[in-house]
Amino acid sequence: MQPISVSGRLDTFSTAHTSPPGRDGLLGLIKSLPSTAKYEPGVILAERDYVIAHGRYSGLGFPASCIVTDIIRMEDGVFIEHWDVIQDEATKEQSKSGHPMFGDSFPT
Repeated sequence: MQPISVSGRLDTFSTAHTSPPGRDGLLGLIKSLPSTAKYEPGVILAERDYVIAHGRYSGLGFPASCIVTDIIRMEDGVFIEHWDVIQDEATKEQSKSGHPMFGDSFPT
């Protein structure tokens, strides 16, 4: 996997509400995460300039883990834009379908 760089242009159309716009906002968010933070990748799709990653964020100090779909637009190998969809992970008792939101099992 090739490393990606974060463009100074990230703030052009950034719509993520989790950090201020731009490169410094993204790097500040990453640096502010607790040492217990964990990301588990699920499905990752890429087509043309877009990457979509579905995963679980845990250890952030919230009551539930977060299931997140990140949508990233790249340009010449550079991270340009980001959008996300974030939901608290449902427990087995909360799941209307009876299926977990991520992976093959419910959180414990």
